[in-house]
Amino acid sequence: MLPSVNILSGERRFYIDGPDGQVHCRTLGEGAPVMLIHQAPWGSIQYHRAMPVLASAGYQVIVPDMPGHGMSDPPRETASIAGYADAAAAVIDALDLGKIAVAGHHGGALVAARLAATRPDRITALVTDNMPYYSPEQRTERATGVQDVQEIKPDGSHFTDRWATVRRIADPAWSDETVHIGIVAYFANGPWKEDGHRAAPAYDLDADLDSIACPTLVIASHADRLFPMGRQLVERRTDWAYAELPGGAGMVFERAPEWAAPILDFLGDVAKPNFRQSKGRHQP
Repeated sequence: MLPSVNILSGERRFYIDGPDGQVHCRTLGEGAPVMLIHQAPWGSIQYHRAMPVLASAGYQVIVPDMPGHGMSDPPRETASIAGYADAAAAVIDALDLGKIAVAGHHGGALVAARLAATRPDRITALVTDNMPYYSPEQRTERATGVQDVQEIKPDGSHFTDRWATVRRIADPAWSDETVHIGIVAYFANGPWKEDGHRAAPAYDLDADLDSIACPTLVIASHADRLFPMGRQLVERRTDWAYAELPGGAGMVFERAPEWAAPILDFLGDVAKPNFRQSKGRHQP
């Protein structure tokens, strides 16, 4: 049986002051710090099954809610990948983490990439999990194609309507529990949450790719709609490592140990050696 989302022994939750207000974070474990950045419209709860896997391997796992997601304050202006990266950087600074590895999923990978590009002195390693790598035409199409409806209907049918939508477009491997959590996250904080879906195509990843100097692992999952973009990324950056996973977006939820395996192999080579030369661990 999958563990309950409410049971994570040793997890701590806290807030720090970020550029857009309070940023809610979760942390678990001790050792070399690794920040995980969620996709829209999720929050830090996206990694509730992955956190213990990484923590048990000797890492301090830090997972913030991006502005407008989870329990963090909404952005003061239009949400952007750069703004999310600034919020994540505020967490790194507030916790005095020194050098840190960062990983992200889908749009969260864009945030992680922006961090690596703009703060090379702080990021020791980057993991991109099915990161969008849109052409200019795809960015335009994606930006105009987002149709998120968060109207709360008096009969509650907004929930069942969203359930049907998720079952139609999302990874079919998602359990009912995962779908439920995702829908609660979708409606939790109001319309600004879905700026996260618009922030991704508004960001020009290609402009930052050459500025990323740290070791980088690109993960591509066969059943993920973004799977072909993984190969495109490592053709663009031939010095980056590459790993394929058999499933789709549901692996981080339903198959966390399998999802984490290539990440742990990669971080064991590049993150822990750097950590031994840095400040060490800080807990809030």
